[in-house]
Amino acid sequence: MRILKDFDGKKIKIRSLSIKDLKKAKKFQEYINCLVEEDAQILIDRIISLKEEKEWLRKEIEEVRRKKRIMMIAEHTGKIVGICDVWLRKGRSSHVAEIGLSVRKDYRGIGLGKFLMESTLKIAKNKLKPKIFRLSVASTNKIAQNLYKKSKFKEVARIPKQIKYKGRLVDEIVMIRNV
Repeated sequence: MRILKDFDGKKIKIRSLSIKDLKKAKKFQEYINCLVEEDAQILIDRIISLKEEKEWLRKEIEEVRRKKRIMMIAEHTGKIVGICDVWLRKGRSSHVAEIGLSVRKDYRGIGLGKFLMESTLKIAKNKLKPKIFRLSVASTNKIAQNLYKKSKFKEVARIPKQIKYKGRLVDEIVMIRNV
């Protein structure tokens, strides 16, 4: 799937992860490391090597091939500017799909994150067929929380001191949305 959409004057391509992305591991590495360097509110807190990124990509592509994961990539001017992925949990929780969303700093606040997430959830609903979408967010990430609330996610749990951010332990908020 490919979409070309205008966000605040920027024509951004949104596409599915594919086997061809193995050759683009450097772009993925640059993307995740720019989020780490920014100290974005993601769980990864250290620079990732190219070897680690290639291994991660191989695993993600295999999960997509096995129909256990959907990953959408947003690209602008040859660089990755956002990623949303949805994957099925295992065993007795296999009806639950977890969500991960990240957007490069210069591309936040233009509707890309919401569009990327909603597009990915729509595809995941049809291909993965979950009953529940689930995500976690740091209690300090108010912008993400507002996005998720607008997208009909409800807070169902707050787990104290689960995430280290800027030298503090902050709460993890668990949110769900029924399919």
